[in-house]
Amino acid sequence: MNCKNCNEILEIDAHFCDNCGAKVIKNRISLRFLLGELFASMGFESLYFTTLKGMFFTPHGVIKEYLEGVRKRYVNPFAYLALGAALALIIFNYFSEDYLKVQATFNKDQIEELKKTANNDLSTIKNITEKDFIKLKGKQESAKAQLNFIESWSQFLLRYFNLAAFLFLPFYALVSKLTYYKPHNYGEHIVINAYIQGTTMYVTIICFLLSIVIHPRFFSISIVFVILYYLYTLGKIYSYSFKKSVIKFFKFIGVLLLLLIPIMVIGVIIGIIIAVKNNL
Repeated sequence: MNCKNCNEILEIDAHFCDNCGAKVIKNRISLRFLLGELFASMGFESLYFTTLKGMFFTPHGVIKEYLEGVRKRYVNPFAYLALGAALALIIFNYFSEDYLKVQATFNKDQIEELKKTANNDLSTIKNITEKDFIKLKGKQESAKAQLNFIESWSQFLLRYFNLAAFLFLPFYALVSKLTYYKPHNYGEHIVINAYIQGTTMYVTIICFLLSIVIHPRFFSISIVFVILYYLYTLGKIYSYSFKKSVIKFFKFIGVLLLLLIPIMVIGVIIGIIIAVKNNL
């Protein structure tokens, strides 16, 4: 057998050409081969799987070592998050109809109530004062705005899930910094959250695929995992007892909700403005 690059005679069990150094290719191009080439070209073929394995079994160990300066053993946290988010984006878009159905299962009863209010024909209501009619009209516009916001948000995640992951990274880092404020600075909290979110991407993907096969509500299991994973990882990083970890995590949720409320209010206001403009 000769080398396909320089035509040098090769030994039967040779993996590389002694003359030009080219890798000996014996098999056809496959998806597995292309993924291997992608990882190799990015320089983290083995690093990626080492990081992924570590983040599932000893996440606190990976994060602590990276923060302490062990950088060549693990993939950069941003590359780790980017790959997980990109894979999620591909799968969600491939099963786009199923993704939207799964998203619709969250707060299903609330959404149905909003649809009922939004589609209510106010012209059929009799014996009502002008003041009460204005209130009903306002509730209807508000319901339309909320439905518009929910639909727009689902479409945004479907198209730009990877972008959303990076947009929310500084936000989650701020929440964890305000909760677990010592000894890490804000930049270190960004690293911590990048690794944690990068790992939860894979569980989200698995739960999403299972929700298609089993039941749409199965997707909610990924939320439970994210909560437990955050609780476990941050508790281990800060060497907290179980009780203190739970207390800190509830503080984390509290800070998260406090920061989310103004964002949601702004989103609803924007939705109302859009709904009003569309009706003019």
